[in-house]
Amino acid sequence: MWDSLSLPWQACLELAWEAYCDDCYPIGAVVTDADGIILSRGRNRVYPVRLWLGRSRGVDIAHAEVEALHDMDYIGIDPHACCLYTTTEPCAMCMGTFYMSGLRTLYYAAREPYAGGVDLLGKTWYLSHKPIKVFGPFDPALEVIIMAMAVEQDCSMHGGELPENIVHQRWADVFPQGVELGKSLGRSGELCAMRNKGADSAEVINWLISLVK
Repeated sequence: MWDSLSLPWQACLELAWEAYCDDCYPIGAVVTDADGIILSRGRNRVYPVRLWLGRSRGVDIAHAEVEALHDMDYIGIDPHACCLYTTTEPCAMCMGTFYMSGLRTLYYAAREPYAGGVDLLGKTWYLSHKPIKVFGPFDPALEVIIMAMAVEQDCSMHGGELPENIVHQRWADVFPQGVELGKSLGRSGELCAMRNKGADSAEVINWLISLVK
């Protein structure tokens, strides 16, 4: 699985795993030029409240897509020719940031049934007049494991069990396999064990894919 992914997707998943290992939601994003060269990177930096102490970036707007778009050097490039890749469908804030950045092409690997904001495009005049191209999930198994990692992260934050709330219900309605896999990983502690042993993202993704296929 890993070797079949393009470099932008590998980079996104590396950043998502980095975020997971730092107790943040496992979401990663990169901006590329028209030739697929990575120009900037970002990953989720929204820490649980219990980990805010001593951290300089624990605010709720430190999302992967915003980080990648903010860190790009816009001098000397044509943003219209650039692409944003992200592991997870951007939320409303990230969609707004993407839209205003000047980029024209968005790729995301997994839907976000609760907070995804791609469908905001076309809902107002302003969000309708730019020629935005959006490309959604391209591999069902990858979509499942991205959801499973997010679920497992929530389980780890709550003693190994997934709390019952509207977010998790929305996830389960759309991704029952991903939610069940995430809950299983939360109970077993296997994903945490891979983090503790320093597994790299390629090893983790290939292992997770083996649990799905």
